[in-house]
Amino acid sequence: MQTITPEQALALVEQHWQLSGTVKELPSYADRNFKIHTPQGNYVFKIANPNWSYADLDIENAALLHLAKTCPDLALPQVMLTLSGQHILPLMTASGQECHMRLLSFVEGEIYANVAVREDVDQHYLQTSLGIAIGKLDRGLEDFQHASMDRYVDWSISNLPELQDEIAHITEDDLRELVTRNTLYFAEHEATWKQTLPMTVIHNDANDFNVIVAENEADPKPHVNAIIDFGDMCRHLRIVDLAITIVYALQHVEEDKAVRECIVDILKGYQSQHPLQEQEIKILYHVIMARLSQSILMATRAYRHNPDNDYILVSQKGVRRLIRQLDAMHYPELQQLFLSVL
Repeated sequence: MQTITPEQALALVEQHWQLSGTVKELPSYADRNFKIHTPQGNYVFKIANPNWSYADLDIENAALLHLAKTCPDLALPQVMLTLSGQHILPLMTASGQECHMRLLSFVEGEIYANVAVREDVDQHYLQTSLGIAIGKLDRGLEDFQHASMDRYVDWSISNLPELQDEIAHITEDDLRELVTRNTLYFAEHEATWKQTLPMTVIHNDANDFNVIVAENEADPKPHVNAIIDFGDMCRHLRIVDLAITIVYALQHVEEDKAVRECIVDILKGYQSQHPLQEQEIKILYHVIMARLSQSILMATRAYRHNPDNDYILVSQKGVRRLIRQLDAMHYPELQQLFLSVL
């Protein structure tokens, strides 16, 4: 990734956005992110990996600008414009590659992953608020259009059938059978679902590190008030966003009863803001199982390419536990439970 010091990052913010303050680098998988603390507020200065095109970043910013109008009650990152009115600027790396830089407002709060394990938190309230937030977000995006909305995204669930060659590398027999069955089911039905069910641009990555929880005077209980990181946005079935949200939330609950209650809480919250069709709820289980299968196959491929990184499989424990657990539950009863929110 490009070589740049925090001091150089701050200088770029001062030059282009006329904001001065202190700077601290934030952890990031592929980009360079810096938190800028100023008297006017806190911001995130983002330098994208050169692999990200202008169009990739433009769909993110365009969505955030759109949501600022259609979803004002979520504390989403705000796109900061330069004095000349630009929101994405080019930057040449030391190696001569062109990348792009942006400035967003910093969203204050705790990540969901930290709050979901606290014993002092009303988890039902938190889970319901998660469904409400994703429902508001999807409602805000339902009329959003962009030239890049049908772009290729690694983590689009539509790529699941292309991962079938990885199934043979799953070592556990029961898990291999589970992933095979759910991958084939998804591959067989996805086209029909796309023809008959609502399609929209979705966030596509409401994981427990991208969901922000707040406590304030208006609502002193910990509740979800923001979703960040729109880098995996694409157009897909509306229900996919909800399925992904549920998959990550279920990483923090283990008892069968708690799993059922968590799904229903999130569903009820979502339904209160952006009502689903009955047929969407009927396929929710299958989309959840498809996303879990995708996660397993992506990790299997990553581990084959980097067998010294044991963390890849360690981080999969919750996913593999969950796909087995949901498969063992009585499917007709689960369906009736999900449909009870209508």
